[in-house]
Amino acid sequence: MKRLAWLFVAGLTAGLVSCGGGSDPKPINEVKLSELSKTWELTEAKLDGTTRNDFQNVTLTISGSFNAANPLGPYNFDFIGSFPNPSPWPTNGQWSFSDDKATTLVRTSDSQVIQYAISGNNLTLTIAGYSGAGFTGGPFTRTKAVTGTWIFSFEAQ
Repeated sequence: MKRLAWLFVAGLTAGLVSCGGGSDPKPINEVKLSELSKTWELTEAKLDGTTRNDFQNVTLTISGSFNAANPLGPYNFDFIGSFPNPSPWPTNGQWSFSDDKATTLVRTSDSQVIQYAISGNNLTLTIAGYSGAGFTGGPFTRTKAVTGTWIFSFEAQ
């Protein structure tokens, strides 16, 4: 009878241990991609702290399917709306996470690092010290028109 009781306790213990805490948690890049993947409406654009009113009816759509074999990406973005010429953003392209902790994004076309923060339905993208030639302005754009720190604020649609 004692053996039977010990076997029961050992079986119960083994069963509880094998249940564990459930499935493994999702990789952070998959979680962050899920949070980012939606259409965002631009609520404010600032260059070096000054509000820019030349972005009109702008939406940003972030999309892509998580690939565990290449969790950094690339993933896709599309900007739709009216932009200044030149603009610090191409109208579409790809981006990747900078690392396995998904701390920043890197735009594929020009390797521009973009910091992001998500809080509820709000997304903030910061391009610190942008110095590229700008997009939509052709090969001889006015670089000074886009040089500086850009902060873009969005709300989820």
